Amino acid sequence: MTVQINYKNTGYKKNSNNLVLFIDEKFNITGLKKYISNTEFSYISDLLKTNDLKKNLLFFEINSKKTIFLVSIKKDLLVFEINSKKTIF
Repeated sequence: MTVQINYKNTGYKKNSNNLVLFIDEKFNITGLKKYISNTEFSYISDLLKTNDLKKNLLFFEINSKKTIFLVSIKKDLLVFEINSKKTIF
């Protein structure tokens, strides 16, 4: 199974309810500051200190209408590593 990601250079809409953000395997979120507010950034930073970082997907319910999903992407992922994983989440 192959996955293709298309990147768009369009502007970011501030009114979106759910966000899926891709980060590195060390859960470094400093690059996300331009996509989320300062309060959301500090909230996620605090929660990352207590979460299991071995998972590839984390989600944070900011409020009843907004959820932020963090997807951890390994930098040099090889094809056999993708096929060998039975469950990612």
